[in-house]
Amino acid sequence: MNAPKLEIHYADEWAALYLDGQLTLLGDAYAAEQRALDLAGVTLVFDDAFMRGQDRATGVAPTLADIATYRTKRDADEAEANRLRRKAERLAERAAQLEGRVIPRF
Repeated sequence: MNAPKLEIHYADEWAALYLDGQLTLLGDAYAAEQRALDLAGVTLVFDDAFMRGQDRATGVAPTLADIATYRTKRDADEAEANRLRRKAERLAERAAQLEGRVIPRF
C-alpha cells in the first residue's frame, strides 16, 4: 500500500492541505499542519528525554527504546531526589526541636 501524498500550500495565514491531489482542508497553517501530521500518523512528544540530559547532537538517543530507558531512570531519580529532600526537611525540623529552636516554614 502506498503512503498518502500530502501537500500543503501556504498564503499568509491561510493554508490548503491536499491529500492525494484533492483539497482536504482549508484554514490556518496550524490546522493544516496538524491534520497532515494526523493523517501521516505522526506522534508529537514535547519532552527533552531524547537529549538524555545533555546538549550535544552526538548524545541524542538513537532509538525510542533508548528514550524510554532514559525517561524511566530520569523520573525515578527525580522521585528519589524529592523523597530525600522531604526526609532532609523532616530531619532538619527534628534537629531544631532537639536544639529547642523552631525553623520557620515558607
